[in-house]
Amino acid sequence: MFDMEAMLAAFTVVFAWDTLLFIFIGVAIGVSVGAIPGLAHNLPMALVLPMAFFLPFHQTMGLLVGTYKGGTYGGSITAISFGTPGTPGSAATVTDGYALTRKGKGIKALLMGLYSSVTGDMFSDLVLMFVAVPIGLFAPRFGPAELTALYFLSLSLVVVFSTEDPGRGILSAGIGFFLASIGRDIITGSIRLTFGLRELEAGIPLVPLLMGLFAMPEIINQIHTVLAKPELAGRLGEKAKEFREKVKEESLTWREFIGCWRGLAIGSVLGTFLGALPGPGATLAAYTAHSTTKRFSKDQDYGVGSLEGVAAAEAGNNATCGATFIPLLTFGIPGSSIAALFMAALMMEGIPLGPRVIVDHTVTIYTLFLLLLLANPFNLLVGKLLIPVYSKLAQMPATIIWPTIAVVLVLGTYAYSTRPFDITIAIAAGLLGYFMMWYRIPIGPLILAYLVAPLFEASLRRGIILSRGDWTYFFQSSISMTIWVITIAAVVFFIRGRNKPGPGEG
Repeated sequence: MFDMEAMLAAFTVVFAWDTLLFIFIGVAIGVSVGAIPGLAHNLPMALVLPMAFFLPFHQTMGLLVGTYKGGTYGGSITAISFGTPGTPGSAATVTDGYALTRKGKGIKALLMGLYSSVTGDMFSDLVLMFVAVPIGLFAPRFGPAELTALYFLSLSLVVVFSTEDPGRGILSAGIGFFLASIGRDIITGSIRLTFGLRELEAGIPLVPLLMGLFAMPEIINQIHTVLAKPELAGRLGEKAKEFREKVKEESLTWREFIGCWRGLAIGSVLGTFLGALPGPGATLAAYTAHSTTKRFSKDQDYGVGSLEGVAAAEAGNNATCGATFIPLLTFGIPGSSIAALFMAALMMEGIPLGPRVIVDHTVTIYTLFLLLLLANPFNLLVGKLLIPVYSKLAQMPATIIWPTIAVVLVLGTYAYSTRPFDITIAIAAGLLGYFMMWYRIPIGPLILAYLVAPLFEASLRRGIILSRGDWTYFFQSSISMTIWVITIAAVVFFIRGRNKPGPGEG
């Protein structure tokens, strides 16, 4: 199956000291930037990209791969420590991760986030290496009918599984659909629902929306708590003395890690599958994995502080890392903005992407495979080094940490696209998030609906155009029918579970 001569040549290049150094530098940059709210990891990758003109291929790709993987994981650090996702993909981690931190189990949550990130990432890398071509051949079979069914399934899973009250889930998803509809029509390009505001013509950007929904309500809560109880501000000295014992007490055990096998397995498989399809991305994969695992989890704390919830979200998030290369290396189709950056780097090296790239540039592709695998232990190493640092930061006085986070939030939101209006969007989203938190409306369905709505609308309307208004088009292929059956079965299974009498009920 493998060209051993080409693999040995790639092995020699990848395990050179300079390649290892650039991988380490890339991971360190990615983790650090990913942990800053608002600064997505594609920013440092875009800044690194011009180095492809000056550095050898293996050094450039080592730096890019390290930055990509470090940034994908790094967003979970602040998501768990402060309830503020560093990257959009880590937003699903906030629910259980930050709840564990508030219960005094922040280090366990951080370690689970790290280990599950590496596990999901490694799984998708192995899938990429061994089944890139078969999956690459399968992915293009998803046309408008199949994608419509897939996006409807993803939304249904989150709406019915993410909350005990489906009505609140539907309301949240409706808000997400509305927000996603603001801006230009995805087919005709006409302006809609902007209420006369020119700044909304481009739509509502994801990063300011996430920063507002997740960070602002928590900042308001924490500042209100400090103002009401000023004595809580003097905890730094006491917590610093207890830090060494706390680390020892809270270290994640092997039994706890293995006990989350459902979340790890579901997150890895769903993340790899969704990552191999153009469009869904890490955020959709993380939310889908988190909500799907909830149905099968036996942890009663799932959704309010569960290690398995962290494992599912982070495995799903990071499992897209290797999978996003599948359509890129098999058909030259970049399925995400990250894949587009890698595509640009490969083209700058004179490597044309397409079905023959593995045959014509075997050593180069094997080098990329090994770099993807090797970046995982570096991610593990850097993550282990930084977890104590962020654990200490989490114990800082609230009078210092939350105003600082508020400042970083504003700066990160502005740095995303240097638009002052993005700060306004973040504040408005924060007020919406505070309202939803007050009325116990889940945010997950809103985010997923916001992500899925443009993809769902595009595939639905393209299908209607192709079929000339024949709605049976969406049920004609075996793939779409299978997905629709799974969707119906999942909803029926959920309804029957809700209507089943509990212990002691007649």
